Amino acid sequence: MNYLLSLWRFPILSLLLSSLFLGALPVRAESISTSNQTLDRQVDKSSAQPLQTRIALDRLNDLELNPTQIPTKIAIDQSVKVSPQLEKQILEVIRRNPAVMLEVLQKYALEQQAKEQKAQAAALKLARKDTKSFIGDSPTTGASNRQIVMVAFSDFQCPYCATADKSVKQFMAKHKDKVTLVYKYFPLTQIHPEALPAARAAWAANKQGKFWEYHDALYTNQAKLGEAFYVETATSLKLDLNKFNADRKIADNAIVEDFKLGRKLGIDGTPTFIINGEVVTGAASLADLEKALAQVGKK
Repeated sequence: MNYLLSLWRFPILSLLLSSLFLGALPVRAESISTSNQTLDRQVDKSSAQPLQTRIALDRLNDLELNPTQIPTKIAIDQSVKVSPQLEKQILEVIRRNPAVMLEVLQKYALEQQAKEQKAQAAALKLARKDTKSFIGDSPTTGASNRQIVMVAFSDFQCPYCATADKSVKQFMAKHKDKVTLVYKYFPLTQIHPEALPAARAAWAANKQGKFWEYHDALYTNQAKLGEAFYVETATSLKLDLNKFNADRKIADNAIVEDFKLGRKLGIDGTPTFIINGEVVTGAASLADLEKALAQVGKK
């Protein structure tokens, strides 16, 4: 999680953390620096939740869905006055008692985790009561009454998503008159370089009523993902290429909104399915989806 990185926002803590982790006494508060550290842990459901997923979220408003790094310079709030003498004393205390700082970090992390879990629980509770509110303008298929809604957060370059899609097809073939399937974009750009371009292409195809056909082509041909394939697929589906290319350039806002919604619901990897509040993660099998649907029926 991103809790440790969040601590840099606090003036005194940023000073202490710099000392603790870098072992260097800064001459001036405003010149604290860190070495660049690329965070490249995998974000699929087969691994633990990574830091970079949370870092990427902080940059979504700027549409920087690329691998991120810890800032090379941390500015200290100048409204907080720390004398050189006090600064030196604080740093010396931390060096001699690192366990104190670790205790502070642990407490802060637990508090933030509790707040996040509370917010996620509230969001899932809302999903159980009003799943329709999460549909928005996203592509849908299946039942038109939208009483039971399965929201799929997925990444077109994720191999687990492609595997799960086969189960989803079986599930929807059986329950197409009962379940509404909704697709949400959740590109894991830190490990899948074609996730965002593929999402843009699918979004553009949706603007011409061909989302699900394009969706199927992307999952069936994951090894071919790339600009040539996106154009080739659009051509084979008889899309207006000028409109397709223009729409790809304006797709990011919608993709970002889906990503934000996913994070609000506590999603940190793909694929993730939410059926009226029941969550299924990973390369879900038909049995997994059926079990979640059965749980919905009991409520």
